[in-house]
Amino acid sequence: MFSRLRSLHRPTVRRSNREWPLRHDCVFDVLILGPLPPPLGGVSAHLSRLVPVLEGAGLRIGVLNHFHSTDLPCVIGTLNRNPLNYYRLPRKVRARIVHYHHSQWATLVALALGQRRGQCYVVTLHNPRIRRQLTSPLPLIGRLTRWALRRFDVIVAVNPDVGSIVREQLGGAVIEIIPAFVEPTDDAAKHYDAALEAFLQAGRTLVVAAYRIAFLRGDREVYGLDTAVAAFEALAAEDPALRLAIFIAKRPSGRKARQYVARLEAQLEEVGLRDRAVISFELPLLPAFRHDVLYLRPSRSDGDAVSIREALHAGVPVVASDVVERPAGVTLFPSEDVQQLRSAIQRLLYRTRAGVARAGAESTNPSLGSSFSERLLDLYVSHLGPDVRRSPAE
Repeated sequence: MFSRLRSLHRPTVRRSNREWPLRHDCVFDVLILGPLPPPLGGVSAHLSRLVPVLEGAGLRIGVLNHFHSTDLPCVIGTLNRNPLNYYRLPRKVRARIVHYHHSQWATLVALALGQRRGQCYVVTLHNPRIRRQLTSPLPLIGRLTRWALRRFDVIVAVNPDVGSIVREQLGGAVIEIIPAFVEPTDDAAKHYDAALEAFLQAGRTLVVAAYRIAFLRGDREVYGLDTAVAAFEALAAEDPALRLAIFIAKRPSGRKARQYVARLEAQLEEVGLRDRAVISFELPLLPAFRHDVLYLRPSRSDGDAVSIREALHAGVPVVASDVVERPAGVTLFPSEDVQQLRSAIQRLLYRTRAGVARAGAESTNPSLGSSFSERLLDLYVSHLGPDVRRSPAE
């Protein structure tokens, strides 16, 4: 079986969905339905690092990108977040495992409807917001969500909080807990432009990041950027060298999101701190961790934030809200409590000034990223067979 797989050619990269279907001689061990950059968010960064790891272990990997980019060689088609594509395109691919990284309710249901016999289906749930779909006041939404998740052979949750939400709703279903993190490699060597590099080198910087500007009920911004700005205002008066860097992966396009960013800028301007803060769009977060920074994750809702694990891996101290269980080494504060966030930052600043630590790396196993990818590889092997681990095709 696997000697035959070795002899197959890699599929050519497809530049648009018009070029479907794929050649019928293409057989993948794993077909991933998930995001790849751009934009560069936590899950897309994870998958861009995971695919080479899996290919290095000898698996034949194809990706249907949630987004529109086909820049990476592993991308064989684009889904463009169109539910019809999630129903029809995976059916055109010969793959033994189909692994869907959950994005939207309609795409989850569409893929469940389109499943074929003889394939193993895996879903990874990255965020506790799956609770809304499982417990929707609209009975049909809840029933369809539970039906769709039961259609998958394996459900992966990125942390115990997400796992418990699904387990409660699916009657004790077996959930695999595997954080979405692979150790960074070449990303750390990248640099920003000269102006941003100079800003980060000018003093201790508080760094906060968001994938995009999004809102919960009550117009509360998901990533808590306003909480970070308020804490920075309070601390900046005590420390004239302290700075703030906000990284937003996806540039705001809607009026509400643009107005929110404008309000943050106006707030900083009003208190005379605009020149000590920078807001950047569409830039990777990881290069910031080469500098003297402290990473903030004041999110109001969260999964297993990849950025936190990246910071810890780089030895950067992390302060995060307590909305979900966080990795060891993270300093917690009650969500939306600006005073508690300020106090937590002050404690870490005092520790580092006293010569204790870029503390994250001291409390974190640096090989955790490797162990998570190994656990996922073991899961695949359990469905593919033990002899699937083989040298990549020449």
